[in-house]
Amino acid sequence: MSQKLLTPILPEAMDFALEDVDELYRRKDQEEAVSDVLIRNLHVTEEDLSHMRFSAVIFENCIFQDCSFEKGEFTDVAFRACDISNCNFEDSYFNRAEFSSSKGMGTKFCGNTMLHTVIKDCNFNYANFDSSRLEHIRFTDSQVRGGSLTQCRCKAFEWNRANLENSSFFKTMMKGMDFTNSTIQGLVMSDNCAEIKGAVVDLYQAAELAKYLGIVIKS
Repeated sequence: MSQKLLTPILPEAMDFALEDVDELYRRKDQEEAVSDVLIRNLHVTEEDLSHMRFSAVIFENCIFQDCSFEKGEFTDVAFRACDISNCNFEDSYFNRAEFSSSKGMGTKFCGNTMLHTVIKDCNFNYANFDSSRLEHIRFTDSQVRGGSLTQCRCKAFEWNRANLENSSFFKTMMKGMDFTNSTIQGLVMSDNCAEIKGAVVDLYQAAELAKYLGIVIKS
């Protein structure tokens, strides 16, 4: 998994730093791609930034709250110390993306194609990834409590010290996912728990999951 996961390709020196939201709006209006740019210190609320294309872009110390990035394209991008809580990224495309030390509580990633993406040291509680294609994804030291990953197509997915309490994996196959150093109490699955088949868990987690099947394990 780790050998195949690709990291964002970012230039050592950006063309310029974008710190004026009006420049972002101008590019949206003219349907220009945003590339080779450091976007920093922006504070934007309830704005429509849908259909925008970002390539080789670093978002740093930005706050986007309740904004729409619907049907956007994000290739070789990094979100560092950003807040994208309650934003809408539905039907977007991510490839070689990185979220670090960021907050995405309640953010919508439904219907996404997300490839080679790392989410590290983030708060993604209640984030929604429903009906997404998720390949080569790594969550590390992150909170995803109450998250929704229903009806997702997953491949090469890594959970590393993640908190997934009360998250939904309804009709999402977890085969090959290793949860042994993560927290998985209260997962939501279908009645027959077919989703968990082939997942890797420790003995304590297995005892917890056995309850879904009506099995009582005596010590």
